[in-house]
Amino acid sequence: MPTTAPRSAQRARILLACAGGFSQEEVARQVGVRRRIVTKWCGRFRKLGLAGLADAGGRRCKPSVSEETRALIRTQATRPPKGRTRRRVRSMARRAGVSVGTVHALWQANDIKPQLTRTFKLSNDPQFETKVWDGIGLYLNPPDKALGLGCDEKSQCQALERTQPGRPLGLGHIRTRTHGYIRHGTVILFAARSYLDGKILSRTAEQHPHKEWLAFLKVIDRETPLGQAIHLIMDNYATHKHPTVKSWLARGLLFSAPEFRRMRGKRYFQTPGRFAS
Repeated sequence: MPTTAPRSAQRARILLACAGGFSQEEVARQVGVRRRIVTKWCGRFRKLGLAGLADAGGRRCKPSVSEETRALIRTQATRPPKGRTRRRVRSMARRAGVSVGTVHALWQANDIKPQLTRTFKLSNDPQFETKVWDGIGLYLNPPDKALGLGCDEKSQCQALERTQPGRPLGLGHIRTRTHGYIRHGTVILFAARSYLDGKILSRTAEQHPHKEWLAFLKVIDRETPLGQAIHLIMDNYATHKHPTVKSWLARGLLFSAPEFRRMRGKRYFQTPGRFAS
């Protein structure tokens, strides 16, 4: 529902009160402004009508940096000089003939960050595109009576015991801990998170060969309700593609990639690879 700015409402009340036959002093007392304010807006309305109730444009200084220079600073940020890998604020300022602060303000306003680099790597899986669209389809067109789980494992989880108790977090100081510690071995964490309700299924193991991954799949098989198709989203780790794992998934079932169904209480898993490995 559209709203009216307080200043516009105040000016309208001034005009309505004046139209009602009240004096300017009485109108100023009713609205809570000075008499000169009432005189100003009544005069503006008599001269310009409703357009006179808008704020008049003030005198503004002309921008010290021309639009051509601004365009140069924005476009040349992606074109480093010869022998350089990226533009710098100071070199750009010398190139455009402006101050360092001007370049910094323009880059910040346009979210230009030549100093940052994002790394990426696309999967070399020949079925990468098919799996990408398969994963996107789980979000855009979720299947009926299905459960989507994001699965992964965290290796080398360390059980550490610090040599001395640390100082807890408090007002005016940060939490502390000693540099030395005793490590009580490592553990592997297998986890699957439901995209529907956030429920997490987990299992720990000392190592993560294919046998432990298969045992985790059986945990998922037991803990999820029957009558639902299971869609697993996981990476292309070799353990996930071990022949024994594939044999367990396809044993006694009609195997048809890329989608498997669970029928008559039997479980069929769909295992697309992660979008980018």
